Amino acid sequence: MSAIQDLYAPEYSHCWGCGAAHPYGLHLKSYLSDDHAYCYCHHTPDAVYTGGVPDNLYGGFIAMLFDCHGTAAAAALYLAAHEEELTAESLQRFITAHLEVDYLAPTPMGVELEIRAYPVEVTDRKVILSLELHCGERITARGKMVAVKHRRPAAE
Repeated sequence: MSAIQDLYAPEYSHCWGCGAAHPYGLHLKSYLSDDHAYCYCHHTPDAVYTGGVPDNLYGGFIAMLFDCHGTAAAAALYLAAHEEELTAESLQRFITAHLEVDYLAPTPMGVELEIRAYPVEVTDRKVILSLELHCGERITARGKMVAVKHRRPAAE
């Protein structure tokens, strides 16, 4: 199964968090669940991303995980809601219009995290997502995202 980010057009592959073409990026990989009900991403942050409290993940990194995974999830869940196949040709790029994060508990370093995105609303132009950061059996952060279809600028 291909990661959603691996289907991005070349001009959309340079994000530091999720761009496959970024030479120093994290190269996050998001996947649509088998039942098309949600998207997930696994990542173990490097120790350099610790926050102000030793051995806990920096909150801005959590927001970045939600941002990068959320926009990929919005693109895939948009297609799923419209009963279209997820392919490089069908995938449209979504961008973040709004992101809010609730930090529920410290997120420890050195463990694999799972980020999940569930569709709340899908329209022709936007996807609203509910986001969760799982650290083992515990949810340490929740988020809400509004992602909108990116419109390429008109040719000059």
